[in-house]
Amino acid sequence: MNIIKKNYMRFYLLGLLSGLLFLSGCASTQQSNFYHFEESVDIALTGVEKGYVVGVGPIQLPEYLNRPQIVTRNSEYHLNVSEFNRWLEPLNDSIIRLLVVNLSNNLQSNRVYWIPRQDRNIPLDIRIVIDIGRFDGKLGKNVSLESRWTIFNHNNQPALTRVSLINQKVNGPAYEDLVIAMSQALKSLGKEISIASIPFLEAPR
Repeated sequence: MNIIKKNYMRFYLLGLLSGLLFLSGCASTQQSNFYHFEESVDIALTGVEKGYVVGVGPIQLPEYLNRPQIVTRNSEYHLNVSEFNRWLEPLNDSIIRLLVVNLSNNLQSNRVYWIPRQDRNIPLDIRIVIDIGRFDGKLGKNVSLESRWTIFNHNNQPALTRVSLINQKVNGPAYEDLVIAMSQALKSLGKEISIASIPFLEAPR
């Protein structure tokens, strides 16, 4: 009888352990969602290269954003790092890619390049360096983009430095809504930079 009870307890414990391991496995396989920024190239820019030659970069990000997880802000001093809502590519790359397309559209040039990935020996008309101090937001609330940027002229000398403080409303509670608002904030920054760049692009050599 004792042997039967011992075997019963052994099988019971093994079954319980297997169930716990199964539940643990299910919990760890939650599907991650991946996001990135996107802007379409103006169809008028297809074909032969034309327009001003503009370099974008480097772009500096604070270390708290230098991760694959999307960071949101619960309060001024409390941040949340989402394990299951992530960037499809490094955030720095996604920001530069959007700004390159945005500046191309705004300045009507298909010769806007990502620095240091410019692979052509073409003199630049201007170069834009951006230092981002804050880029995050609250789900369902707003996104804050704080940056300091400098335009370097064709002689690679700093010609203008400005600080931009951009707040963009988040139109929904989901992470996708947050990413859309972040994308809009970057486009607003690109517009500011484009307007400020025109006098230096049109200045006589």
